[in-house]
Amino acid sequence: MDPVPDLELSRVMATTPERIWAAWNDPDAIARWWGPDGFTSTVRALDVRDGGRFDVVMRGPDGTEYTNLYLFEDVDPGRRLAYVHQGSAEWGLAPSRSVVTFDVEEGGSPRTRVTLRSYYASDEDRRRHLEDFQAAAGARQLLERLERAAAA
Repeated sequence: MDPVPDLELSRVMATTPERIWAAWNDPDAIARWWGPDGFTSTVRALDVRDGGRFDVVMRGPDGTEYTNLYLFEDVDPGRRLAYVHQGSAEWGLAPSRSVVTFDVEEGGSPRTRVTLRSYYASDEDRRRHLEDFQAAAGARQLLERLERAAAA
């Protein structure tokens, strides 16, 4: 049985898993959707495969930069991504793990349910992500932005 995630969000997107997967693999597309509203992102490295890495700098509306490094553990193209965020000593965050799944929804038009599950290292780390950094709202906005990028 899988552990219960600390954060779980789903969004049904009006597009195919292939288009969503393409948005995950294009640094220019990621620059448009990675992060919450008002943030911009610069991709420094992107290699979406088992053992690959995603190195990105997010800039908040106030100009604050957040350097993030993610290591991919388990990648099933167009179906599943599991990665570990390496944490941040600067922001007091321990490494955390996330799993993103892509599930085709039944119906006439293309629809894909994208689910993001995140697992934090401790109760304090969960509190910091969810309260201090508003991770749930940010993740919701990220999924909305991903849908727009994948549909473009």
